[in-house]
Amino acid sequence: MNALQKTFKKNENLIGSIASVLAVVMFFSLIEVFLSNVRGDSAIIIQPTATAFNGFFWSMYAYGRKDWFLLLPNVLAVLLGFATALSAIV
Repeated sequence: MNALQKTFKKNENLIGSIASVLAVVMFFSLIEVFLSNVRGDSAIIIQPTATAFNGFFWSMYAYGRKDWFLLLPNVLAVLLGFATALSAIV
């Protein structure tokens, strides 16, 4: 194990926390697309659907590993992604 890997391992919780917060911020950006869809300004469906499916598979992976840093933001991705895709249809 090299020095960089040791540093990452030592700071694993901090790095995981930062990554989780940034993932939540990224997935909350779907709210802007959702609102645009509801107003009728756009009908974006592919990006939120892809986000939801990606989040679903990452959630399964994270749950299997019991990795809460991955699970929490990806469950949020599933919920917001499907809600946003549905708003484009309705």
